[in-house]
Amino acid sequence: MKISVVLPVYNGGQYLEKSVLSVLEQHHPDFEFVIWDDASTDGSLAFLQGLSDPRLRLYQNSSNRGLFPTLNLAIQAAQGDAIRLWSQDDIMKPGCLEQEHMFLEQHPEVGMLYCGRDVIDQDGNITTPFVADTTPEVIDPNVATQIMFYYGSITGNIANVTLRRSVLDEVGLFREDMKVSGDFEMWVRVCERYPIGYVRQSLILLRAHTGQFSQKPGINLVFMQENQEIQQTLLNRLPSGLKSFGHRYLKWIVYTQYAHYCVRCLLAGKTSLARQVFDQLDRFDNGWLALFRWLISGNSRLFRLKPKFMN
Repeated sequence: MKISVVLPVYNGGQYLEKSVLSVLEQHHPDFEFVIWDDASTDGSLAFLQGLSDPRLRLYQNSSNRGLFPTLNLAIQAAQGDAIRLWSQDDIMKPGCLEQEHMFLEQHPEVGMLYCGRDVIDQDGNITTPFVADTTPEVIDPNVATQIMFYYGSITGNIANVTLRRSVLDEVGLFREDMKVSGDFEMWVRVCERYPIGYVRQSLILLRAHTGQFSQKPGINLVFMQENQEIQQTLLNRLPSGLKSFGHRYLKWIVYTQYAHYCVRCLLAGKTSLARQVFDQLDRFDNGWLALFRWLISGNSRLFRLKPKFMN
């Protein structure tokens, strides 16, 4: 099985070199590395053009197109049977591709897999070490649906994910109208038809730093907008005995979190953003009722619904 590691790059900065080299240092015998630069304005493209490795293929956009359009271009150019997503900030541990290849061979039923990860800071220090949980190695679609309804994206990231090419051919590529939640939406599409695999060991170092896209001001508003559609899809897929509880969970947990974000924006003097958040909340719930639930639940500290699961 040939693996295609696909990496969209935009202004990779100080972390790009370590990220790229950690892939090129993998010992898996059959992989290619497809890198697609999204019109970087720093020295990223010059660094990439200076690399010489027969496994590497470099492409570039003439103008900035964004993460998911660029990722789709890289996937379309890839020639492997498995598509290993990668990030410009993170580091692959030795043996990562070998372990993931072995998992796919052992579990032909899974449509995608994700692995454990250690979280590192901007200096490479581990801040949150990986701790194995009770999630099974092969997650049934029904269970995956419930996990993602309650907790969001099951992988927690994009850099610890491998998808089978055949599955992508079936379910389609990433939605390009999404800026934040395109990966989450993809996992939801995959788990409608296939089990999801979980490699219960840390195979990557996931970097958290203030320059990441997810840390940009106002990004939570986009997250709210895009996730609403995904949450409704997952709600509709819940077992019939959980649908009523699912509606209550959205109101008392998810929408209460959104109400908290609205209050935080208001207290920070970001009145325009607070208004936008409230208006968005008002589209799929009653904004004032959401704020009331936030108040009487003490931001879910005094009263908090616990997830319920059904087979």
